[in-house]
Amino acid sequence: MTDKSVWRVRHLQSDYQWDGPLVAYWEVDHDPISDNYTLVEISAADLLLQWAKRVWDAYPDQVIPIYWFVDSPGHGKFERMPFQGDKSIDEDFLTFYTWPVNPNTGERVNWLALPVADKRWNKTRGDKGGFIQEATGWKPGILQPVVYLPSLMSVLQ
Repeated sequence: MTDKSVWRVRHLQSDYQWDGPLVAYWEVDHDPISDNYTLVEISAADLLLQWAKRVWDAYPDQVIPIYWFVDSPGHGKFERMPFQGDKSIDEDFLTFYTWPVNPNTGERVNWLALPVADKRWNKTRGDKGGFIQEATGWKPGILQPVVYLPSLMSVLQ
């Protein structure tokens, strides 16, 4: 059985090659609001309510964009995820790196099969935007482009 969590990637300009995990990292618009707080200052639920008010005002249709990135934990690689469907994005992971392949089989990564990052906001972890998953139990499906605010708020735990 081959390890499908490790991918080989080469930087296109420097030719530097590395093997490591790849994770689909998501950011719901305005979720960096959490950067202004520490875990002891505000709960996930209270932060979610502050964020919801902000996006309620910013998006009258209540449809909030989700942005996607490719992260390689421990390797310092973080770029926009390819194939998001947003024509305004002119650079992404594949602008800078080769298509990731399994180092044992040579199989190319299926972007839709990457694990989606878990983001938390609790006593032990304060991830940027982690209050959304912590307070609701929800995280997006890979490359999901939007979330509807009333639906998200209806699952508040």
